[in-house]
Formats: sequence, C-alpha cells, structure tokens
Amino acid sequence: MVNFFYLDKNPEKCAKYYCDKHVNKIFIEICQLLCNVIHHNTNLIPPYKKCKNININLAPYKWAEESKSNYIYLLNLADNLCKEYKFRYNKKTHKSEVALDWLKNNIPKKFKYKNRTKLKYTKNIELFKKYFKNDIIASRYIYVIYKCKNDKWTNRNQPEWYEEMFLKSKNKKFLFKKQLIEAVKIKLPEKYKTNKNVKVKRYHSFLRIIYDNLFNEKWDNYIKKYKNMYDTKKSLINQLSFVHLNECLVISKKLLILDNLIELNNNSLKFRKKI
Repeated sequence: MVNFFYLDKNPEKCAKYYCDKHVNKIFIEICQLLCNVIHHNTNLIPPYKKCKNININLAPYKWAEESKSNYIYLLNLADNLCKEYKFRYNKKTHKSEVALDWLKNNIPKKFKYKNRTKLKYTKNIELFKKYFKNDIIASRYIYVIYKCKNDKWTNRNQPEWYEEMFLKSKNKKFLFKKQLIEAVKIKLPEKYKTNKNVKVKRYHSFLRIIYDNLFNEKWDNYIKKYKNMYDTKKSLINQLSFVHLNECLVISKKLLILDNLIELNNNSLKFRKKI
C-alpha cells in the first residue's frame, strides 16, 4: 500500500526524520501517488502509469487530492527525500527524478481546498486520531510503534523525539496491558459471577467482546488483513499499541454496566454471525 509519514509540517525536516528504509521507498511511492492524482483529475499523461494499488478511497490519496497545499507538501517532501537519498547513500541521481521534475511542472489547477487540511488516517491506525488532535504527534507515535523498528539513519542522527516517544509508548503499553488483564481476569468475572442471567463469565469471553468492539468486526478476521502489524500466532494483547490498549480499557469499563455488557456482547455475536 502506498503511504507517507507526516512527521513534521516542514517537508525538509520530515524527510530527515525518515529512517533509511523509507527514504527511497516513500520517495517513489509519493511520485506514484501524485501521478495517480494527475490521472484522475486532469487530461495530462504523467510519467507513471495509473497504479492499481492506489485506490481513490485510500486515505493518503484522498488527502493528496483534497487541497493544493496538501499536494504541494507531498511534492516538496518527495523532493527532499530525493535529496536525502543522495546524501545518505552518496548518489548523484535517482531514477525517479524525471517523474519528480515532471510533477513539479504540472501541478493540477483545481482542488477542493487551497490550504492544508487535517491528515486522513487509514483504518488500521485511525484510532490514533481520536487520542491525538495533533497530526504530527500522532504520526510520530505511529512511526515509532509500527514503522521504524530496528532501523538506522545513515549520516543522520536519530530524530530527537524518537527515544522519548519510544519509551513513553513502551511504559504506557506495559501499564495498560496490566490494567486490562486485571479487568478481564478479576474485575469483570467478580462483577458477574453470581448473576445467573449473564452467560459471559470467563476472562477470554470478556476479551472477545472487547476485541470485537475495538475493531468493529470479528477480531481474528481483522488482524489477518494487517499482517504487517499483527501475527495471528501470537497473543493479541502483546501486539496492541498503547493507544489500542487504552481503548480496550475504555470498553472494559463500559462492560461493568449490565446493559452495556449485553449490547456489546450482542455486537460481538453479530460480528461472528451467532445471532
């Protein structure tokens, strides 16, 4: 899937924050993304053919197409990623520079908006938008948690915010996981153990309800769609980000109210086609 990482409002700084594995990859993908915007909104023929992997409903595409400022930001980000590629790997040229130069000279004239708009998030990470109003902060946490593990920054220092965010996310994950385990193994079973009208008694059943309502579908079906984020052979609770674990805690607190338990369990059973 074509993507980019909105790590700073300044595209030059943003490019410098990218770890090595993304500098070349995202540069090319942005060129492909912007060429698709050209294909869908003009009569021009850009250097890259229409990419089938870039659906018009894809969040990065929708954001690029939404405003002129969004589009130009990505154009400038691609330009700076090209410079980063040359700087980090001591290269004089890049094969996608021809496409980039063409895009610079053929900016579409019509956009819905002029100014930069709020970032659009893909479904697998849209929960971060709920917890962070600042798109830069949200994007940096997403980058630290999912996108840039065990990588390096050749000829650059690691971003100054990276280590602090990494430690914060790690500590919050540990705390929220501990609280969630306590909720599903102690608090909820204790709450309903004597209620004969409640069939949900065991901790894994409470987790099922929480996970299904977290993802708004049968949770094990959901994670199969995001193999770059989840391993179906490993325990899900150990793979969730602190943001997702926090949302699980919110749902677990709702389950302490009987009406909510009935409603959310019914949601889960509907997702599983059992009612």
